[in-house]
Order: sequence, then C-alpha cells, then structure tokens
Amino acid sequence: MVDAYYQAGKDGRLTDFGRYLHEDFVVTAPNYFPWGGTHAGAGFFRDEVLPTLPDVLDFTRCTYDRFFGAGERAVALITIGVTGTSDLIKISEHWTVREGLATSIWVAYFEPQALLRKLALPLSVLSD
Repeated sequence: MVDAYYQAGKDGRLTDFGRYLHEDFVVTAPNYFPWGGTHAGAGFFRDEVLPTLPDVLDFTRCTYDRFFGAGERAVALITIGVTGTSDLIKISEHWTVREGLATSIWVAYFEPQALLRKLALPLSVLSD
C-alpha cells in the first residue's frame, strides 16, 4: 500500500492514490510548509496535497534509503528530488494502514532548505 504511493508519484499519477485513503485519514507535517500542521479527513490530503506535491517534489528521483513495515505501520525514509532543481532532500514518512486503506501519515523533513527555497519560504521559519 505505502509503496503504491511512491509508485503513483513516479508514474505521474499521484492523485490516483486518493482512492486508498480512509475517510478519516490524518496527515501531520511541519507547520512551516503550506500543507503543514495536522489535518483530519481525506479531503485535504486528496484534494490539496496530492495534486500539488509534484510541483515541488520530483518523485521520479525518489529512492528508498530504508523501508520498514510491521503490522499496520510502515516507515519510509526516502531521498527525493526538489522539482526543477538538482537538489535532493530526505523525508521520513510514518504511515498507518488498516484494512487496505491509509489512515495516517506523519512526515519529517531533514535539512529542508532546498524545498523551502522552491516554495519561496524564508529559511528563518526553521528557527521560529
């Protein structure tokens, strides 16, 4: 299930992953990103995040550094390109999957400066 997310991104059909989201899906990401904070309900991730991620994250340059799964939980540590640049960043994504549907993702970004530049966000948000 989790690998289907990254494959959909690589294939240019990330929005197709929306059908694998539980209606009560919860996404949590750092507040300094436009999609940051905690958002409950599949609609936000499906309608606001999935269509716009390829604008900033280049899934064709996504590789697993580590992938662990046990029971309902999976953790993917990935290296991914920043769209339109030669930059790469690391992201740790922590998924919960129940009965064939993703119920949550918690995301941490390591050294996100290149992504912040792409989003035209000030690097000072990292020190706030």
